[in-house]
Amino acid sequence: MTMANGRNGAHDPERIENLSLSLPPVTGGRVVSGFELARLEDLDVIEDYGPSYVDAFEQTEVITGDVEQFNRIRKAIFELLDAFNVNWDDPNYTETPDRVAKAYLQFWANGYARSAEDEVTLFPNSSGSNDLVVVKDMQFYSLCSHHLAPFKGYGAVAYIADQHLLGLSKLGRILDIYARRFQLQERIGAQVSDKLMELLRPRGVMTVLYDVEHLCMSSRGVKLHEATTSTVAARGVFRESAELRAEALRLIQAKP
Repeated sequence: MTMANGRNGAHDPERIENLSLSLPPVTGGRVVSGFELARLEDLDVIEDYGPSYVDAFEQTEVITGDVEQFNRIRKAIFELLDAFNVNWDDPNYTETPDRVAKAYLQFWANGYARSAEDEVTLFPNSSGSNDLVVVKDMQFYSLCSHHLAPFKGYGAVAYIADQHLLGLSKLGRILDIYARRFQLQERIGAQVSDKLMELLRPRGVMTVLYDVEHLCMSSRGVKLHEATTSTVAARGVFRESAELRAEALRLIQAKP
């Protein structure tokens, strides 16, 4: 068999070019699961807001936004396709390593270059009503860390405010930050709830991810084509009160 590997041609991934990449801003690029001290000087530390979810293993993923990382990703994609003996003269493959590397950095994994602290806006809760706030039907996309297969679905966040309110659009933004990583569905919900408890200091938070389709499940193995997954991550008063959880779920499930 003649193998066409293309390593002597124009598509050699070892070749370093001057690239102008439009990448999201780098803000540390570290995933922090669980509780951190709030960075709001006007709030006291509340000790019983301690960690609700902590990974057993440190998450070290990072987006540096530099050419070296781009070329490493591009080379890895090149090697993957080359293992299938693709014809590198086919224009459908010519720029694929570059396109996939850019897609990972700019879209599919850009949550590693974003920080919830940099993208949220808090407002004082002047009414003091402690009413229930629910934002639902927020579509999200993610990549399964087990197979790197996509999964997508909808998210809802409910919280009961204390001293501060959050701009409603920011709930979806926080969900997107944690979804745009190599993830587990359960971990996304936990990280969103814990981050909101940290930043907003509400009386409670509940994050529900529902109608989630995992392509690693629907496209392989037992091929559960119609299966969807739902998860709930409750914190604060939502964890303590079944009545509050039921009320929030009723609002989330209500049809327009």
